[in-house]
Amino acid sequence: MRTLILCLALLAGTAQAAMSPIMASKVQEAWNLYEQDQLADAIALLAPLEPRDAEAKAYVSRLLGSLYWAAEQPDKALAQLEIALNSGVLNEMTAAQTRRMVADIQLMNERFSDALGHYQWLRDNAPAELVTADLHLRIAQSHFRLEQWAEVIPAANAAVALEPSVSAYQMMLSAHQQLNQWPQALSVTASLIELEPNRLSWWRQRASVQLRLEDQEAALRTLALAEQNGLLEGEGDYRSLVQLFANRNLPELAARYLQTQLGKNLPDSADDRAQLARYWQMAREWEAAQLAWGHAAELESRYRVNQFEVRVMASEFGSAVRLLPQLDALSLSDDERLRVEMMAVRAFYQMGQYAEALERAERARPYDQEAADPWMAFLQEKLAL
Repeated sequence: MRTLILCLALLAGTAQAAMSPIMASKVQEAWNLYEQDQLADAIALLAPLEPRDAEAKAYVSRLLGSLYWAAEQPDKALAQLEIALNSGVLNEMTAAQTRRMVADIQLMNERFSDALGHYQWLRDNAPAELVTADLHLRIAQSHFRLEQWAEVIPAANAAVALEPSVSAYQMMLSAHQQLNQWPQALSVTASLIELEPNRLSWWRQRASVQLRLEDQEAALRTLALAEQNGLLEGEGDYRSLVQLFANRNLPELAARYLQTQLGKNLPDSADDRAQLARYWQMAREWEAAQLAWGHAAELESRYRVNQFEVRVMASEFGSAVRLLPQLDALSLSDDERLRVEMMAVRAFYQMGQYAEALERAERARPYDQEAADPWMAFLQEKLAL
């Protein structure tokens, strides 16, 4: 900012020939005050000035606007800079620099459409040295804030062509995601990882896009490589990676990854063992699910109910009913007891043991008569044959 204001002061000096000696002296004094870090005093000295000459007025307004900007008074800065810009007397370079300041303040004040118009004018008309990567980046930012996703991408591409930056690639990635352009999004994640290889979020984004593209193996490789590079920072990161698979409806991958982390980077708790079992169950991996529920039950006995249910669902009726003595000995809620008895009815029935099935239906009746009675009638008929 100081260098910019120095340029402005020198430019303002070119207009001093059109000023009265007193006014020219005040402009010089204002500059001296700024040099002494007396910004408020410099503004107080310039603000009352009213040059009659259009060129002098334009340059004083431009200098005053720049001082307001330095003083973090954007509304006042914008008013003065627009006076200078609209004067029509600034030379090409000075006018372009002033337009850029106006656009930057409008962007900061969330006047995105107004800022975008100025930035695009500069892109198309300003001297070449002002058409920088940062200018293209501001165009991309304006489109981004206006949710004009298709326009974000070429502007961000123009920025990275001159100077690759995380900000440009990040906006480009978001735009491709909004437009469901997943192959292009995947390419951008590679660029982000190249720029910031130690930032975990880019690896997560890459894995997420790979899952969108249904490339599960690639997603696993991405996450494994991130882990090998020591990027995961704590329990939350490992849980996030497991959840990433679960959120994409890939319970088997969630289970496999969680299983490798239990007792290492995630606690080997009853809740985590139960979560592992749920993932296996969602994936319809019955053997793995019932084993996981069994491990969870070693720490919290109520999970034995889940192990029993999975064995029945997997048609492992014999091994399921062998769990019944353990379940009968547990103190269960009414809902859990009903679940056990009704699943036991099904297991014994499938094994052709109708008397045992009937006994379990009778035991279920106090908890849900409507569910038990049809089974009791059906089984009594079977036994009567």
